[in-house]
Amino acid sequence: MVHRIIVADDVKMNRKLIIDVLANWLPGSIFLEASTGFEVLDYLESYENISLIMLDLVMPEMDGHEVLKKIKSDSRFLHIPVIVNSAMTDKKSIRDTLEEGAIDYFMKPLSQEDREIVLPLKAKNALMMYEQNKTINDLNQVISVELKNAHDFQNIMLPKTGNLKAIDLHIKYHPSLGIGGDFFDCVMVGDKTWFMIADVTGHGIAAGMASSMIKVMFRMYVEKGNIRPSGVLARMNKWIFDTFDLKDKFSFIVFTAFIGCIEDHTLCYCNAGQPYPLLYQASQDAVIKLDKPGSPIGMFDFAVYEQFCVTLSEGDALFLYTDGLFSSGQKSDFVNWEKVFKFSKEFRSLIKMDPELFLEEIKYYFHLQHKVSDSDASFTDDVALMMLKIK
Repeated sequence: MVHRIIVADDVKMNRKLIIDVLANWLPGSIFLEASTGFEVLDYLESYENISLIMLDLVMPEMDGHEVLKKIKSDSRFLHIPVIVNSAMTDKKSIRDTLEEGAIDYFMKPLSQEDREIVLPLKAKNALMMYEQNKTINDLNQVISVELKNAHDFQNIMLPKTGNLKAIDLHIKYHPSLGIGGDFFDCVMVGDKTWFMIADVTGHGIAAGMASSMIKVMFRMYVEKGNIRPSGVLARMNKWIFDTFDLKDKFSFIVFTAFIGCIEDHTLCYCNAGQPYPLLYQASQDAVIKLDKPGSPIGMFDFAVYEQFCVTLSEGDALFLYTDGLFSSGQKSDFVNWEKVFKFSKEFRSLIKMDPELFLEEIKYYFHLQHKVSDSDASFTDDVALMMLKIK
């Protein structure tokens, strides 16, 4: 890697001495001489990839202190290492500049030992830091692009909202890291409306990959027909244990799920560890819990999943959500799902009149709950909200 180094000093002899010392240790480097602070800033604007700045503190027009402040206040340049130098009597200024962002210093005049050992080592260490930081920044940019692509891909995989044959579908999704492990889907298969909400262990890229796989499995099983929700969960669980070597390994293939199928105003459903969905019954103007438990998928090889059914009427609405809505990840606050139930009962008129607004309001309410418990946090886990309203 060819390094471009700015040597700033108002005395030409000092600049030449520093360049001569560094050129012997850093062959192939390009040196830019600056006699004022303005020239340093001009170089930064004119050249890309400045690797190091050797900065004298006492210069005319704009001194090294002011130059350093401008460099460290500009996001384009703040990563460039700066080594300051000044006279022996100026130790306080050097201490101040170290606090302002310079990474090292040396005193003038340079002794023989400084020229042969100290200054070259300081410069090489600074350049090594620059290369490492550049590598990290480049990797961060690549990761940011990949996360955005993964986020866009995951959004494409979300079910289409609007009017389906038997229901109106409304969804909200908030991945904590841009891509998450929460997942939902809704699809018509003949006269049946199949839907699923799931929460993969962990969050981020690995969980996002697992959630994509779950969507494929879900569609594959329900579109074959002649299957019940309990059968879908059982087949998913079996497929995971048949396919992956999970022994003694943490697995991102463990997930909670709730699967339902609506046909002729009858909902048949099965729960695999999801927080209990809530059913708004329009005729009673009441919200009830579908409080049937079950084992998460991928946790037990021979788990059995029990199916339940309930009759639906026009105007009824089913609200499903993942635990990121109410939980910060601590076991002690998992019981806070009861707050979801309480909120839904109090605002059931919104479920009836405007399901979309209900999802916005409950998301905002729990956003504030998280902020109260931790002033620096909103949702710390993925959040998925899903409302199906019966026509």
